[in-house]
Amino acid sequence: MKIQIPRHDNIGEKIRKKRKEKGMTLGELSQGICSVGKMSNIENGHIPVSEEDLKLICAKLQTSYSYFSDPNIEDKIQELDYHKQKINDLIILKEWEVALTELQIFKKKILDYNIPSREVDYLFLRGVFYLDQKLLLQSEEWFYQVIEVKENNNYILRLKLRSHNALAKILFSNKNVSESKFHLERALEISKESPTVTKEERDNIFYNLSILYLYIGSYTNAMKSINSINHYIISPVETEYLKILIGFLENSSSSEVRKELHLLRDKLQRMNDKEGMIRSWALTIFTLMTAYPNQELVVKIQDLFWADMELLSETGDLKETGIALLQQAMYLSIKKKVELPFIKKILLKTKQLLPDTHNQLLHSRNYYLEGKLNKELLGDISTALMLFKMSLQMLDDNYNGLLKADILYEICKITPIQKEAINALELYHGHLESQFLFSHFHDLSLPPFKH
Repeated sequence: MKIQIPRHDNIGEKIRKKRKEKGMTLGELSQGICSVGKMSNIENGHIPVSEEDLKLICAKLQTSYSYFSDPNIEDKIQELDYHKQKINDLIILKEWEVALTELQIFKKKILDYNIPSREVDYLFLRGVFYLDQKLLLQSEEWFYQVIEVKENNNYILRLKLRSHNALAKILFSNKNVSESKFHLERALEISKESPTVTKEERDNIFYNLSILYLYIGSYTNAMKSINSINHYIISPVETEYLKILIGFLENSSSSEVRKELHLLRDKLQRMNDKEGMIRSWALTIFTLMTAYPNQELVVKIQDLFWADMELLSETGDLKETGIALLQQAMYLSIKKKVELPFIKKILLKTKQLLPDTHNQLLHSRNYYLEGKLNKELLGDISTALMLFKMSLQMLDDNYNGLLKADILYEICKITPIQKEAINALELYHGHLESQFLFSHFHDLSLPPFKH
């Protein structure tokens, strides 16, 4: 005998509400459970629903059984939604200890209220919690759990897409380009299940794909991805910058690029978009110092450059990026031998900002650049050698990036070494220099992934 659930707590209304949320017709819901007429009577409260039928309805609507059987379920769900938003806010404010405590409370409430469908929120929030602290391995673990959740509805689909994007961001930051590309392509594939519902996530996927294709030099695919963005949440200014970057890398007219960058920088200034300003300055410096390496143009941009750098150096979250931008300007100024006072002013500014950061790469790069200044413009070889050695000591033992190769190259040029070895090093280093934009400072020119 079937157990009949009494007609209370507006179970029929809840079924109808949830059915409409899922975009299902009465016939679609009743199929495989009961007749359309019976389902209509259940929704209208004319007849009770059996426990067996309710479980089938829950499975069809991908909804927890407690949603219908618990008279206080709406209050509990509302409380969980509030708690989720609270944790989000704490993460944004970087209140890590409080956020972790609230995450543990959130998990306990999900268990106590017997609403397992909300566990995916907890998994996703844990991923964001670690990602925002740049604890990438821990973050990766939680996002993988989200994409492996078996239950599927539009809400979970969106969280899965965001998790794929987050994983792509983590992998890209570790230069694992192929795996990053896999997650973006997988996200794009599953987003097609509900393209209207997932339109914001799709914009992020295309945006991230365009950055990835730019990095590997596939400019046609990069432009194709940018043109697929519908600007639901991404501003046209952001895609405009990427198009300028593609144009520059595809050897567009340098005068056109310079003009477009000037207009873009003015837009970003009016919008107070500090991250955008950093990227436009990174590309501006590179184009001016390479395509227009003369004194007049350097003088023209100096006042604007210093005004923006003062603004950026006062922004805590962007201070390290600001230092890297100053170092980019110093690197190219030394390479092109522009006016010495300008280079010395940049060096002084970086030395003022560096004590506030623990980023060893930035400290190492500054010693390296000061060494280059002493060697190439001041002619002080002994001081240069000391600075190069200090730069090398600042690097982590496991670091094997381009900066280490550059430092060792400079040391080898000063210290005795076989002529053939020096010739080989110079050839190798010459090839690396041609990759400048995406070597030391590519992160300045490329926007971060969105998730």
